[in-house]
Amino acid sequence: MSRTLKVGVIGANWTLNFHAPAWRMLPGVEVAAVCTSREATARAAAERAGIERAYWNVEDMVADPDLDIIDVGTKPSQRYDMVMAALSAGKHVYNCLPFATSTERAEAMRDLALSKNLVGVVDAQWRWTPAIRKMKEMIDEGAIGKFFTATIHLQLPLYVHDGFTYTLCHMGGGGTPYPWLAEKASGASAWRNFGSHTILCLLYLFGEVEEIIGASDIFVKELNFEDGSVLRPQTPDFGLAMLRFRSGGLANINVSWAMADAPGFYLDVCGSAGRLVARDPGFCDTTTTLHYGQPTVEPSGVEVDIPERFYEVPGTNLSKINSPPFMAPIGNLFADMVRVIRTGSGDGSPSFSDAAHAHAAVEAAVLSETTRKWEKVERRR
Repeated sequence: MSRTLKVGVIGANWTLNFHAPAWRMLPGVEVAAVCTSREATARAAAERAGIERAYWNVEDMVADPDLDIIDVGTKPSQRYDMVMAALSAGKHVYNCLPFATSTERAEAMRDLALSKNLVGVVDAQWRWTPAIRKMKEMIDEGAIGKFFTATIHLQLPLYVHDGFTYTLCHMGGGGTPYPWLAEKASGASAWRNFGSHTILCLLYLFGEVEEIIGASDIFVKELNFEDGSVLRPQTPDFGLAMLRFRSGGLANINVSWAMADAPGFYLDVCGSAGRLVARDPGFCDTTTTLHYGQPTVEPSGVEVDIPERFYEVPGTNLSKINSPPFMAPIGNLFADMVRVIRTGSGDGSPSFSDAAHAHAAVEAAVLSETTRKWEKVERRR
């Protein structure tokens, strides 16, 4: 059996609570270290999660010769230096979204990973969701014929309104709210975060984006907290775009984390021979539904049965019956990264090259708000 791959996790919230369990269920993988910004929190996180080593300095963690993979959480604005340090130390890297705070930094991370022959993968699980994998299979088999258009929405309620004031709710339904999502310096926004997720999903299905035009806005002007403090958001909570693929076909994107009665995820794909529609009230859930219809006078559409194989994670006992929400997508994403590291075959999916292309598309959409015209998107490497 191949030697155990050891993972170092940066961050004691999202990465530790959601990523660590997925890493741990994979055979031959161990979560061996956790890093936070302070010694006390690092030691507490390690003890709570049963992790061997605690670090409170990223440079010390990436210098650990026993670690193979660094899973980078924290604010987007802080991750670039962490990713570059890990790659420079010869570690494979799993990076969250938004991938970068600028196109230059996105390209630098991609290029360093490629130059050192390291595996770089990003935290975009939609392409590993069972319903989207089945959609991809059906598209490749010709179920929709010639691709025409796609509509994709990702609208989740991070801001909630009680009839009087807006407040920031808990990420993932628990844990701690992230006020930095509304801070410009963080590198976050509904368009950068959710827009990147939607573009990476479309990239998986239809290939590279050729050009894009978009708009964004800050609709919620004030957030209130229990202690009486007030935060005035500096980042867009809404984004809208239209894009054209190099292979042909158009798509429109609508993302928001301040939408009333937010419906979650919706993807509607139309072609000359059929239509596929995926719906998910949450985020990358294994309960996502998929419907298929063909051209008729009256609206049609039947629910597609998602095969068992799309719920299974190699080396685990996960199945269609017992897979918890979110675990099949993130488990398969991690398993694919481990496969690439062990075999040297492939890039991992979504790769740093995919992420850099998606980031370039987001930046082009932001630029188009100023130029008021379609903006070209750089090709992937």
